[in-house]
Amino acid sequence: MFRVSTKNMSDMSVSAMLEQQARMSKTQLQLSSGKRILTPSDDPTGSVRVVDLKSAIGRVDQYQVNADRAQSRLEQEESALFGITNLLQRSHELGVQGNNLAVLTASDTAAIAAEIRQLVHELEGLANTRDASGDYIFAGYKSGTKPFTRTATDTYIYNGDQGQRQLQISADRTIADGDNGFDLFVDVDTGPYASVTGIAATSFGAIADGDLTINGISVGAIPAAANATERAGQIHDAINLLSDITNVSAVMAGTTTVTLSSSDGDIDIVAASTADTGLTTGTTPATPGKRNIMETLLQMASTLEAREAVDNYLEDIQLAMGKVSDVHSLVGARLNAINEQVEVNADIKLSLQTHLSSVEDLDYTEAISRFNRETVALQAAQQAYVKVQGLSLFNFI
Repeated sequence: MFRVSTKNMSDMSVSAMLEQQARMSKTQLQLSSGKRILTPSDDPTGSVRVVDLKSAIGRVDQYQVNADRAQSRLEQEESALFGITNLLQRSHELGVQGNNLAVLTASDTAAIAAEIRQLVHELEGLANTRDASGDYIFAGYKSGTKPFTRTATDTYIYNGDQGQRQLQISADRTIADGDNGFDLFVDVDTGPYASVTGIAATSFGAIADGDLTINGISVGAIPAAANATERAGQIHDAINLLSDITNVSAVMAGTTTVTLSSSDGDIDIVAASTADTGLTTGTTPATPGKRNIMETLLQMASTLEAREAVDNYLEDIQLAMGKVSDVHSLVGARLNAINEQVEVNADIKLSLQTHLSSVEDLDYTEAISRFNRETVALQAAQQAYVKVQGLSLFNFI
């Protein structure tokens, strides 16, 4: 005889109901979260794929953050470059105006020089521009260090470095988020320039026409002088009278010496007597150089205050504007590249999200249908349990 225990039947019914409730609970969680995979055991292969796709999406998000950061810094640099260009253009205009020494008074040239010095202060401010995070955009890697400081002797010290920060905006692409101040402001070409500084004359007799020529042009006859100071002044004036022809100008290097300069070629001196002129026969070739933009403007201001020609500085300013223009073009190219990469990244992210959805997201139609079936099954199990519980002999006694 086979006997079925009432307790066993009850336990089996309860287990069936609990199992059915667990299935419903899982389906409810899937419906509320919208996710098909709630734990790795639901789909081990799919779970690994989900982790990989989420990691890839996270990387793309970081690329977009980097691109936004680089774009912000580059836009700020572009704004600074516009300002720098405007300041240099104004300085060039003032230099051209101040070069009209024949019609300007000393007060006029002093006023022009004062405005140029004010422009240098503005240029210094742009060179020390900070971004929204407080970092200096022209300091290279040393973004927390103020790049330019001015000394008491009107020279500038560059405190940054020559680094250029790179930000990764895609898996295989990085882009510079700025330019260092050394390349932009310090390492700037100046025009081919020749300079000769004489010595103090020791003989002050009259100089005959033809005894001193500059670039093949005689400076003419010079009368006798009383001392070295007067002779230096005579040489200074005689050379500057012909500067439009020789392209050589003179400034007083001291009370008894003269410095000759040319921004348009070599300086060829033929002197019959160094003792009489303070100058020695010889040719000094014009060579290009490098100079800080701000120091160029300060030197031009000092030259105007001394009422000397500034042709060489005008050429230097034009070269500086060319340098700024080149950097400006690079910044524009980087901004265009960032905009293009941002669109590509957005497309890549959309594709990854589509794949992630196909692996992870829930099919609501199937899940709702399954939930309904599980609800019916649970109700049937509960009703069956009630019937089984009613099968007792005590009910018939």
